Amino acid sequence: MRILILDDDPSRNEALAMSVARASPGAEVRRACGATAERAIAESTPALVVVGPGLVDGEGGGELVRALCAPRHALAVIVVSARDAAGPAVAALRAGAADYVVLGDGDDLAAVGRAAARLAGADAHRPPRSAGRGAPDALAGLVGPSSAMQQVRALVRTAAGAEAHVLIEGETGTGKEVVARAVHALGRRAAGPFVPVNCAAVPETLAESEFFGHARGAFTGAVQERPGVLQLADRGTLFLDEVEDLAPALQAKLLRAVQDREVRPLGASSVRRVDVRIVAAANRDLWRMVEAGQFRRDLYYRLHVFAITLPPLRQRREDLPALIEHFIARFNRAHGKAFALPPAGALRPLLEHPWPGNVRELENVLESLLVLASAEGVELAELLARRQAPAAGLMIDERARILRVLDEHRWNRQRAAAALGISRVTLWRRMERHGIRDPLAVPTRETA
Repeated sequence: MRILILDDDPSRNEALAMSVARASPGAEVRRACGATAERAIAESTPALVVVGPGLVDGEGGGELVRALCAPRHALAVIVVSARDAAGPAVAALRAGAADYVVLGDGDDLAAVGRAAARLAGADAHRPPRSAGRGAPDALAGLVGPSSAMQQVRALVRTAAGAEAHVLIEGETGTGKEVVARAVHALGRRAAGPFVPVNCAAVPETLAESEFFGHARGAFTGAVQERPGVLQLADRGTLFLDEVEDLAPALQAKLLRAVQDREVRPLGASSVRRVDVRIVAAANRDLWRMVEAGQFRRDLYYRLHVFAITLPPLRQRREDLPALIEHFIARFNRAHGKAFALPPAGALRPLLEHPWPGNVRELENVLESLLVLASAEGVELAELLARRQAPAAGLMIDERARILRVLDEHRWNRQRAAAALGISRVTLWRRMERHGIRDPLAVPTRETA
């Protein structure tokens, strides 16, 4: 592979070239300093271009990267930016760069070499596959004709085409994991693992082992080596949900792992190389947390290279009919039913509800309504006609219905599920949601 280094500083240009050559000994590394980018590309015909801070951080850096990423060139572009110039680097990545490296105080040129070696090894000069060819269903969960959702789908496609880390912000229930999975499925890493982690659910005492793994004997109970989620997501995507709940100490260690692309498991004497793209999600305004000193500024910049904000459902009410139809169709496929979309008038209780729990609340309420409609042998429209506020009275009605059917069948879950027209797993989930416990079960003995 031929790699071209572009920068307007001769000494830095040479240093970048040396770093790339050391990391990719089989590559042919060329330099251009002072020549126009178009002329340099025409003369060297590279597959990968490294653009230095002198060009990226100056005026027109984003336009330069867009030109380099134009289809006629079919180039992979690595952006190298100064530490205090995150803005131009972000703009360049959004313009189509494959990766970026921010040079710290120590001018970590080795990170540039590693980025080039990784892209060269992945044959990154090939353009990413399109959603239509590679993953036709990747965007199926991002439902709605609103301009807001059209923009979200466009951002997902753009983010998938780059290798930059992604930050997804939005209220609980807006579909952040759906977006994360779409970014993964449409990107170059689609064949690799997608590893989701709920940061709020990881105990602080186990967080380091969960993220970085541990060696055998690292602590009491560590009977064998265990990889952390960063290793499990190698060559794939690590989805960090509720990233704002990461402890400060773990934020610092995660930042180092992201910068160096390596981890040291607890108790291990050597590091492990990892190639991971991070897609993070936050329910709260992460920038406000940065300003309040509750989240690391440097980690924020690392994650906020490409940002996608999901609007709450109340701000895209025109998407409700399409979402309702989507969830009805999914229920029909899962349970072998044939419920039809009710007419617009019958949907009024659903269309007028404020949906504070967003798409997730809508999905749960619709599933509950369809379970009840199955049990009663009626159409969804007839069931909706009995309600004005679906989320308010529905859960009480469903709980009473499930309890009555369970009593009728002496708490035999298989027969009760059949009578309700749902699977045993769905019945179990409904019982968990409503706090329903089998009165005939042997009570758990409490320890003194």
